[in-house]
Amino acid sequence: MLGELHIKNFAVIRDIAMHFVPGLNVISGDEGTGKSLLVDALGLLMGARAPSGLIRSGSRSAHVEAIFWPSEVTVGMIKGILEDNGIEPEANGMLLISRDFQEGGRSIARVNNRAVPLSLLRQIGRRLVDIHGQMEYLSLMDASNQLSLVDKYGELTDKRREVRRIIEELRVRERAISSMEHREKDGYIDLLQYQVDEIDGARLDEVDEEELLRERDIYRRAGAISGGCLDAYTTLYGDDRSVSVLMHRALTCLRGISSADTRLSQFAEGLEGGLSLIEETARDLRSYAENVENSQEKLEEIEAGIEALSALKRKYGNSIDAVVAFRDRAAAELLELRSGKETMSRLEVERLEMKAEAGRKAEGLSLARRGSAEKLVRLVNNELADLGLEWARFDIVLSRKEDRDGLSVAGGKAYAYTGDGIDRLEFQVATNPGEPVRPMSAIASGGETSRIVLAVKSALKIADPIPTLVFDEIDMGVGGRSADSVGRKLASLAGFHQVLCITHLPQIACFGDTHFKLNKVIEDGRASSTVETIEGQDRVRELAVMLGSERNGGVMMKGAEALIKNAEKWKSGARELVAA
Repeated sequence: MLGELHIKNFAVIRDIAMHFVPGLNVISGDEGTGKSLLVDALGLLMGARAPSGLIRSGSRSAHVEAIFWPSEVTVGMIKGILEDNGIEPEANGMLLISRDFQEGGRSIARVNNRAVPLSLLRQIGRRLVDIHGQMEYLSLMDASNQLSLVDKYGELTDKRREVRRIIEELRVRERAISSMEHREKDGYIDLLQYQVDEIDGARLDEVDEEELLRERDIYRRAGAISGGCLDAYTTLYGDDRSVSVLMHRALTCLRGISSADTRLSQFAEGLEGGLSLIEETARDLRSYAENVENSQEKLEEIEAGIEALSALKRKYGNSIDAVVAFRDRAAAELLELRSGKETMSRLEVERLEMKAEAGRKAEGLSLARRGSAEKLVRLVNNELADLGLEWARFDIVLSRKEDRDGLSVAGGKAYAYTGDGIDRLEFQVATNPGEPVRPMSAIASGGETSRIVLAVKSALKIADPIPTLVFDEIDMGVGGRSADSVGRKLASLAGFHQVLCITHLPQIACFGDTHFKLNKVIEDGRASSTVETIEGQDRVRELAVMLGSERNGGVMMKGAEALIKNAEKWKSGARELVAA
């Protein structure tokens, strides 16, 4: 539900904050106090484009912000949208939507303090709020939503889910068949065979890439390696000034004097061990230098092997393991395609069976929808009569489109289908006597239209998942008796949804669970709007003013008290009836 609404520097509104409650939130006030600006502000948070002149005169920016507390059902509707756009939910479940407007027409929209495009606000907004009076933001105008509402009203959600499941399985088979046909047609089998043969020809199971790279480095530097080893050999052993010769001299000296001090023998033994190691190392270096192969032909062979590996990795993966994995997948797919006729035949049998089953289930859902639609039409028309709109007429038109590739039903005809079945559904209304019904999406906004929407919403109050409903202009052209009916419908609807209603009629306002009053004040020669929550005698006085002339204040006060008393009595009875 909508928890808070904060508006700053928006037209005549300087700075107001409103805290809403579950149930019916009534908003009243004199003309020019900015009541409809509240609806406009909500519309902006739902993704509406900002009109010119929005920013309050003398200010350089405007700010609109709302806090929502989504229910589990609402979270289910918006969770995927938020996740897809990288928006983290608040720990307490709060959803914060805001827009900032700057001079020159620039604006920034945010959800949970993350900047987002207006299209995302519209996606989220249509799942949070229905604004009756701004038809473009009304979920009832969406044909796909109308279909869902009829299904929910008729408790057909499970049937619809089953139809969607079987149609999705049918599409999986159709995509598989189409894919196999395209691959065969486009020489895909030849391509797979070439790829497998190319990788097999490289004999990767016999290749050690690290060893190849090491050998290449050796052959590239064979001359330098051989020369360096021989230089090291000469230094250690190869001439009269080598390390081994000098160590022999030192050893001879020590042996000559060790008889004078036996402790010198251990030094001599150490030198003997070192001399032995040096002579062995020198021999190994000479042998290594003599055996280093300096072959340009061998180097070219190794480099060709490395380049072949690199080419395979560029085509099939960034490592030998990835190339082998690609080969295994290609071989498996090749095997599958070569047995494709058998697979294709099996898939085609499954497709035909599933299509027949989808046709039976879709037809069953369609018949159930017609029954649900007929009941809903009768209920909505009764609601219209209760609202004093006996001449208005509501209808639900269900249609199908013949398609030879569609789902077959009893009688042999085939119809185009979607995941929702074979039906096309549209809410239609006639707003004036003698007029034909027209699509609901084509009707203009206004008081009568808002009451038609109220009638539909009242009939769908359990099925409709939108948590917050906003009614503006609903009391235009409404008399006292009809106003009482409108108030009761709104109060009844508020038992299932949060409702915000802007009204001039006390017969509607008396049903409110909370009552906001907008006032116009003059500060420093400038008009601005303020808001207050009124209750007790303040609320009675407001309803008395709404009833009529202040010259009969006492009579109007009693009338206002009677309206509130009767409304509370009716709401109490309605709650008991719902609880029972």
